[in-house]
Amino acid sequence: MFKKYLKYALLVTMLSAAGKTVSAQNSTPEKPYSQQLKNIEVFLRKGDYKQAMDSLDAITLRYPKADDVYFTKAVLFGQMRNADRALEEVNKALEIDPKNEYLSFNIDVNKGKGDIQSAIRSLDILMNKEHVNVAALNREKIMLLFNNEQKEEAFTLYKNVREKAGATDTLDVIGATLLLDKNDFPAVINVLEPWANKKSTLAQVYSQLAQAYRENKEAKKSVTILNAGVLNTKDDYLFLDLADEYRLSGKGKLSFDYLKQAFSSKTIDFSEKNRIILSLLAPNSSFTLDQAQELANILVDMHPRVAESHVAKGQVNWMRNDLVGAQSSFSIAVGINPYQIDAWRMLMNVDLAMEQYDQAIAHGGEALHNIPNNPVLLYFSSIAYTLKGNYELARNLMEAALNNGQNENAIFQSNIYSGLGDIYHSLKMESASDVAYREAIHLDSTNVSAMNNLAYYLSLRNQDLEDAALFAETANKLRPNDATLEDTYAWVLFKQGKYADALVWIEKAIKNSNTISAVLLEHYGDILIKNKKPAEAMKQWKLALNRGGKSEIDLDKLKEKINTKSYVE
Repeated sequence: MFKKYLKYALLVTMLSAAGKTVSAQNSTPEKPYSQQLKNIEVFLRKGDYKQAMDSLDAITLRYPKADDVYFTKAVLFGQMRNADRALEEVNKALEIDPKNEYLSFNIDVNKGKGDIQSAIRSLDILMNKEHVNVAALNREKIMLLFNNEQKEEAFTLYKNVREKAGATDTLDVIGATLLLDKNDFPAVINVLEPWANKKSTLAQVYSQLAQAYRENKEAKKSVTILNAGVLNTKDDYLFLDLADEYRLSGKGKLSFDYLKQAFSSKTIDFSEKNRIILSLLAPNSSFTLDQAQELANILVDMHPRVAESHVAKGQVNWMRNDLVGAQSSFSIAVGINPYQIDAWRMLMNVDLAMEQYDQAIAHGGEALHNIPNNPVLLYFSSIAYTLKGNYELARNLMEAALNNGQNENAIFQSNIYSGLGDIYHSLKMESASDVAYREAIHLDSTNVSAMNNLAYYLSLRNQDLEDAALFAETANKLRPNDATLEDTYAWVLFKQGKYADALVWIEKAIKNSNTISAVLLEHYGDILIKNKKPAEAMKQWKLALNRGGKSEIDLDKLKEKINTKSYVE
C-alpha cells in the first residue's frame, strides 16, 4: 500500500532539473542567450513559472535552433504535469541535436504517459550511443518490457544479462521483481538472501525480500530483514515498508509512527508521500482523517514550495469539512503554480460550496488568464455564473467548455451538456434544454442530475411523460433515498394521473428530507387532494404557505388552492 517498487512515472523536480539545464548553458558563454537563461533560473527559484516560460518562448522565437532551451521548456512542462507539451518540446530538441540527456528525458515522458513502446524505441537508440551505462540501460529495458506485458522477453533478457555480465544486487532486484510477479517467492528469497547477508546498501533488496517472506508466511522475518535494511542502507524508504508490515499485522499505532518518520524524511520523494496521502483518503483506509491531517501538515512543512503538497492538504481539509482550511490550501497552491489545473478546480469547488460565487468567478477569471480555453476551468466558471444568476455569461462559458472539451472523457462531456440543460432552461430555451439533457444522458447513462431535471421540466410542461417517468425511475434506482429525486418521480406520476403511486413516492421524499421545502409540501398537498384526502391536503398547503417565499412557489396559486380546497393547474 505505502511503497511502490521501481517507479517508472514521470518525476521531475523543476528547480533541480531546470537549474542544472540552465547552469549547463551558463558554462557556454558564447551563446547569445546565456544571460537570458540566467534570468530564467532566477524566475524558477522564485516559483514564477509564467515569466520563465514567456522568456523561454522569446528565446526560441529568436533562436529556433536553441536545442537546450527547448529541453528546458520540456522540463518545465514536465513539472507542470503537461506530458504532451513536454514531449513536444523535447522532440524539438532531439531534432536539432539527439543528445543523451534529451533521449533520457524522452524515455521518462513516454513512460509517464504509459507509451512504453515509444520509450523502448528511444531506449534502443540511446543504448547504441557512446558514453552510456549499458548495464543500467539493460535493467531499464528489462523493466520496460515487463511493464509492456512482454514478461517472458523481459525474463529472458534478465537471465542473459546476468549470465554475460555477472550478478549484481541491482540486477537481481530487477529479477526479483519478475519473480514476485510469478509468485515464485522461494526463488526471490534464493536470489536476494545472499545480498542481504553481504549487507547490500540497496534498499530494494530488503523490501522485496520482506515481501517474499511475508507471502511465504514468514512474517517475523519480514520485520527483521527490514530493520536490518534500515541499519545497512540508512534508506528512509524502508520506513514505508515497516509501516506496511505493521499495518498488515494490525498494529496501527506502530504503522502510523513509521509513516510519520517517512513523511519527515528529506530523502523520500514528494510524489511518494503525496500518493500515500491520497490512499489514506480512500473509503477503505485503515487510518482516520485526523491522522491524514497530521501527515498532510508534515508534508507541507517538508515541501512548502511544492504546489501539490498544498493541494493534498486541501483535499484532506475538504474531506474533514474544513472548507476555510481547504480554501486556504488551494489558494496557496495556485499562488505557487498558477498552471495547476486541479488546484484551480478544487479552489473554485470550495468557493461554490461556501456560496462565495463572486470569489469563484474571480478565481475562474484568474485561472483562465493563465490557462486559456481549458474546458474544466470554463465549466466551473460557468457554474459560478449560473449560481450567481448571470445565465448569458454562464451560457457563453459552458458552450466554450463544450467546444474546447471534445477530447475530454464522456463523463465530463455529459456534465457539460447537463450544465447547458440547466442554463438553457433558465433562459427559457426549453427545446435546447431538452436536447442538452438528452445528450448528457446519452453520454453517461448514470447522470442522475440530467435525468432528474429533464424529468421534472417535462412534467411541468406535460410533455413526453412516459420518458419523464423512465428518467425519474432510473434516477431513483441509481441513487435511492434521495428526497429530491423521489419528489420528481412523485410529481411525474401525479402528472400521469397515477395518484396512488405518486402518494407513495411523495411520502418517501418527505421521510428522506432533512429540510422539507415549501415546494415539496405543496406537491404533497396536491397529491393528497387527488387521493381524496382534503383535510390532510389543506394542512400541507398551509404549511407550504407559511414556509414559502415568492421565489420558491406561486403564492397566489397556493392561496387559491386553499380557498377553493381543490387543485389548481
